[in-house]
Amino acid sequence: MNLAQIRDCTGACTLQFRCDPYAKNIVWTVSDGVCRVFQNSCHLGSLNCQRKNQCLRPLIPTSQDKCKSHCPIRCPLSGPQVCASFSYVDINGIKRDRQTTFLNRCQLDQYSCKNANAYIGEPSIGSCP
Repeated sequence: MNLAQIRDCTGACTLQFRCDPYAKNIVWTVSDGVCRVFQNSCHLGSLNCQRKNQCLRPLIPTSQDKCKSHCPIRCPLSGPQVCASFSYVDINGIKRDRQTTFLNRCQLDQYSCKNANAYIGEPSIGSCP
């Protein structure tokens, strides 16, 4: 039995995050070799808390240039579709949300990285309603 099999990280992080999805202060990080864009540091902190409870290392912020060097270049044209939510404030100061369907997670990450547009939460499998 190795250490990973006996290690229980459940409850390692008990912080409660209530992140404002409209507060935009982009944070860049690389996760599993792929650039991830977060709307703000609160969203990254929330994910890092979840990662700690799964015995995973935290994601470390990096520069936009370094992260963009990890943008997916080519993505498969198949795979499970994903629905991602994007929060933004329009030119009139009105808080809005939009959902967009992508052919797969790779294409979502590619779009997010190239456009510096963070999706909120984990995307759901399937097309958006």
